Amino acid sequence: MTAPSRHCWVADGSGGGAKRPGLLVEWRQTPSGWEGRVVYGALLRPGVWGLVEEWLPAAQLTPL
Repeated sequence: MTAPSRHCWVADGSGGGAKRPGLLVEWRQTPSGWEGRVVYGALLRPGVWGLVEEWLPAAQLTPL
């Protein structure tokens, strides 16, 4: 059996074009379309990184 999680690129929602590696762990369908629950590292403040988990529109996720 294969694991349900997949590596992906997570696009910056601000439109800056930056992408960071993430882990897609779940899909859901909403009235506005598909969303993926992802975990990725983000710069929280200068010099401090942390893990973020959130639902994002499928358009912001790209397979690795």
